[in-house]
Amino acid sequence: MLTSVALRIVQITDLHLLSPGEQLMGLDVEARFEAVLTAALKHHPDAFCFTGDFCADEPVRAVYERLRPRFDALDLPYYLTAGNHDDRRMIREVFDTPGRDDEPVYGPVRIKDRTLLFLDTSPGITDGGQLDWFEKAVRDHPEAPIFMHHPPIKMGVPFMDGKYPLRDTDRLVDILTADNARRRVFCGHYHTPRLVSQDQLDVFLCPPTSFFIQPCEGEFALADHEPGFFLLEWADGGDFRCVEYQVHLNGKAKKLRRR
Repeated sequence: MLTSVALRIVQITDLHLLSPGEQLMGLDVEARFEAVLTAALKHHPDAFCFTGDFCADEPVRAVYERLRPRFDALDLPYYLTAGNHDDRRMIREVFDTPGRDDEPVYGPVRIKDRTLLFLDTSPGITDGGQLDWFEKAVRDHPEAPIFMHHPPIKMGVPFMDGKYPLRDTDRLVDILTADNARRRVFCGHYHTPRLVSQDQLDVFLCPPTSFFIQPCEGEFALADHEPGFFLLEWADGGDFRCVEYQVHLNGKAKKLRRR
């Protein structure tokens, strides 16, 4: 149990939004996202981290343009990284993120005396220039939480591990594990919540606001779950907890588990 929370962050992922009123596989993804946002705000977070896949299939600029004022209205710091259904150029133009054109959206963020590190895995791979920066950033900030769309390791979800994993991860994993420090990575992409620990590496899969998949199936199969989010909390002394919440469309949230 945390006695004093120094930093509280909400992670939201995999919105898969369409045009207003459109449904995705029978789901009102807009309503699900709005319910999650409403429930998450009740926890008075210090910031929001959105880990990609804002769009449902192909990137649509109108989706980002619709989200920008919604995020600004939170009146809180918010940070985002791209997923495989996103367009980095559109994100950069709409959200004024640093960098040029379709360069990777990555970098450090400083909030309440804590550094967060963001990686861009949207092409399904991390490029060498980004990893050069990341290697130094991890050395400089060994306790920094890391946010990225794809998980850096296999997560025991056969369909996603087999069909849509992050590719060429050897150097990335070497960087993450080189100093034997405990490191936490917060991801989305897999459409099912999970924590996998490998050596000193803890990889958290955030529940999506859109659709869920069956985690044990080798082929794509939907699972019937309400949307969710992670509440990430750090104490002054460095203690940490991750609480998963499931949200009903009326905005009421249920605490599922602590990690």
